[in-house]
Amino acid sequence: MSIGDVFTKAWELWRRDIGWLILAGLVVGLIVGVIALIVFSIVFGMLAVSVGGIAIGSSGDANGITGLGIGTLIVAFILGVVGYLIVSVLAMVFYGGMFNMVIGAARETRGVNFGDIFSGFRKFGSFIVFWLVIAGISIVSGIVAIIPIIGIIAVLVFAAWLGTTWLYVLPLIADRGLTFGEATRTSSQMVKGVGWWKTFATIIVLGAAFFVIMLVISLIGRASSTLNWLLTLIFEIAAGPFAICYISTMYLGSGGEAVLAPAATGGYGMPVPPPPAYGAVPYGTPPAGGQAYQPIAPPPVAPPAYQDALTAGTAAGALPPAEADAGAWKAAADPLGMPPAPLPPPSLTPPEPPAAPEAPRT
Repeated sequence: MSIGDVFTKAWELWRRDIGWLILAGLVVGLIVGVIALIVFSIVFGMLAVSVGGIAIGSSGDANGITGLGIGTLIVAFILGVVGYLIVSVLAMVFYGGMFNMVIGAARETRGVNFGDIFSGFRKFGSFIVFWLVIAGISIVSGIVAIIPIIGIIAVLVFAAWLGTTWLYVLPLIADRGLTFGEATRTSSQMVKGVGWWKTFATIIVLGAAFFVIMLVISLIGRASSTLNWLLTLIFEIAAGPFAICYISTMYLGSGGEAVLAPAATGGYGMPVPPPPAYGAVPYGTPPAGGQAYQPIAPPPVAPPAYQDALTAGTAAGALPPAEADAGAWKAAADPLGMPPAPLPPPSLTPPEPPAAPEAPRT
């Protein structure tokens, strides 16, 4: 699948269900944002108490407050780490659900199922492991980046390699329910099958397209800061679902699955099945009951031996063409070639006259 095909098919998926995808993104942002606001409000409140307690204790007015302030600071730090873990994993679970929405719709050529946005909670453990590994790698990369020039280059090269190799880990966990280890191995095999450089180039093209759009928005937004803010907000709302459609298209193509065009719809948005081919396998019985559709059976064919004999007889003049045609159709109606049962001979004895009615008795 070329980069142009990926863009085209991702655009079809995005355009078909743009309303539901944007709604899903807004719901995810709202839920994660509210939880983050609650958690970090508690953390910041505890930090304020701890700082105030330490300040009071250091002034010498109340010696017992110093220990309370330090303890509150430690608790606030722990709650901050746990809160960050909860918010990050929750966002990852919801985005996994959005991948499941798009992949299922693309695979089955139907509209997205909004309820799939919550399907990621069935793989919550795998998402936690994935986040913990990414968090550990990020910490190590931050330490390495302290080294001037060499450290930054090493971190960028490693991030590009790992991000491309593990590109399909999140879709694999969401779609197939794999564990983190199985997802990393499968993603590496899928990327290697298509080609690492081709996969990397496909991602870079998407990033370049987003960069150009943001550059155009910044140039247009110079006229008004409000316009710049509005265009940026619209782009961020629409770009996230498109990126998911884009990566989902790459994921299906790397797995050897075709991304089909949207199916035609009839009344009430129900898909219209194509007409069955001649002699095709019949449709199954509808869920509500009823008789299954049976295709039209082809006309029976006469046995080869009878056809050969009939052809030879017609050629020799034994049968006229009209009788030969009638015989052919008679043979077709009875493929086994069995002659019809003879009728019983007529009876030569005349029928007996009906008996006379008996006279009434006196």
